[in-house]
Amino acid sequence: MKKILTSIVLSLCMYTAGANGLFEQLCAFNPNWKNYRSAVPIAAARSFENDRDYIRTHLTHVLQVLKQNSICYTNSALFSKRMTMLQLLDDYRLAGRFPINDARRERIPVFIDPNFTHCAVAYLMQQTGFEDLAFRIAQDDNFAWVKDIHTEGVLQWQQSSGLTLDELKLIQGAYDFYEPRGFELPNKYEIPQKPTCITVEFETTKNWRRANPGKQAIWCRGEGVNGVLNGRWEQNYAVDMPWIIGYYTYGKRTGQWFEYYPGTHLLCRTERWENDKLNGIRTRFDRDGNIIEEITFKDGNAITKINYDRADSIKWVREPIDSIQVNTKVYTMSGTLLALGREKIYNPGNLLWFQNIELTALNSASISARSTVTGNTGNNDLQLLNDPYLQRQGLFFSPPLVTYKKEGTWHYYQDCDPRLFKIQEKHPAKEMVFRQFRHFGLSIYQQISRYTDLKPISGIDHLKINYANDQIQDFYAFTTSEYIHLKFLYYAFDDGTIVNQYYLDPYRGLREKPSIVKTIGAYDQYNQRTGTWNYFDKMNRLFKTEYYLLPQKDEDDEMGQGPAHAKR
Repeated sequence: MKKILTSIVLSLCMYTAGANGLFEQLCAFNPNWKNYRSAVPIAAARSFENDRDYIRTHLTHVLQVLKQNSICYTNSALFSKRMTMLQLLDDYRLAGRFPINDARRERIPVFIDPNFTHCAVAYLMQQTGFEDLAFRIAQDDNFAWVKDIHTEGVLQWQQSSGLTLDELKLIQGAYDFYEPRGFELPNKYEIPQKPTCITVEFETTKNWRRANPGKQAIWCRGEGVNGVLNGRWEQNYAVDMPWIIGYYTYGKRTGQWFEYYPGTHLLCRTERWENDKLNGIRTRFDRDGNIIEEITFKDGNAITKINYDRADSIKWVREPIDSIQVNTKVYTMSGTLLALGREKIYNPGNLLWFQNIELTALNSASISARSTVTGNTGNNDLQLLNDPYLQRQGLFFSPPLVTYKKEGTWHYYQDCDPRLFKIQEKHPAKEMVFRQFRHFGLSIYQQISRYTDLKPISGIDHLKINYANDQIQDFYAFTTSEYIHLKFLYYAFDDGTIVNQYYLDPYRGLREKPSIVKTIGAYDQYNQRTGTWNYFDKMNRLFKTEYYLLPQKDEDDEMGQGPAHAKR
């Protein structure tokens, strides 16, 4: 059995060690308690055996507030609904089945977890016949506070429930992110443990103890006084093999934290904390010791993120515009600007906007807890997608990491090696793109290569491309004396169902289908059709080519027939 220092075992039970009293503990679970200070008795901070007891304590005091609230109802039916809601909430409290936060390494609300466990508000919806509304909220934003929920139908349900909006805000809570009873799990050495004032050793053999007299084989150790972390916290992966090392000041993360690749002495990442918030630069390293990511934080918010692509010798710099967009610039390692534009955040896993690479122990989502389909699905994709159970699992049945898709106007700047060819010689424009834009030329070339009539030109200064959902809508290539403009049109999906817009990857879940090119053609400087226009069927096969002898303005042309003077 593992040796546990008995004198400090009880400190493991202190789930909110940094709190000065019960009121502060409740505020840590739901900030809305700050509006109900007079409703909370003056009491010392409590020791909770687990997060379940913490949540029950919160709901016990919530029910006391709701029972004491004086609300006048002219409608007796509404008063009856309120009484029903209070009884349902008490039943929920006693049952003790609460959501688990396996998505972010911070306390956050979880409306419905991957096991379909409902939070208190979602449970009230479920029990009053509004479970579809609860699932729609979870799909829109599963981690939102009530004040930030804008799903259609919420206000109507609240007004018919007998509860006020402020009461619903108080009922909600933020859930812990460490595995419950983590010290007792069979794989306890492989999961991050909740930092507490405790010293726990690895199991060791008699031979090891004989060879290392007086030495401790520390697994987890947290420094502090009276259950409050103050000093160093460490969790080791094996004897004399570090994993996570950090520091606390009176219960709050402070100073530099370190994480190592499990089972090695290789540094994985460092980050700096001040007053329990990230401040400064979080740095990520690959296994060769190279920096692969730097994120600058201020008061817990990510301000700038730099990803280093060392294989291609470039770096991506992203700054958030809002919750769904980032401004992006791409540089060479020496600082030469290669491209700039805007990206849309594609976030099916509901993670933070900057989590788009392999996550680490300190901030990882528990991917294994998410609902997935494994094995070879063969030709059963549509059947699986139409399965009501899988559709419900679709809340979590999605790629886990954040990706970015180009949106709007992007500019690309020439970065060719002049030794490759003489710039004054004329080459087909597609070849010029490939040659003069080393880092992005290949991917752009692949998208424009289906156009059959790009004329030879002598050098391209820069490219301008308009994107929608990561696909080219307009392509512009500029030289010192001329420019090219290509227009791309795409087939719309037959309808808006998930079956037509997505396909089921047995290993990565639902994946979005790329749109199919319908038409590619050229415009002149007056936005008139000119030259060759290519038409493709839904199987990506070229079935028609037109050539405009004279420039022609666009007309509505859903059938792809073109103006009368277009030559086929």
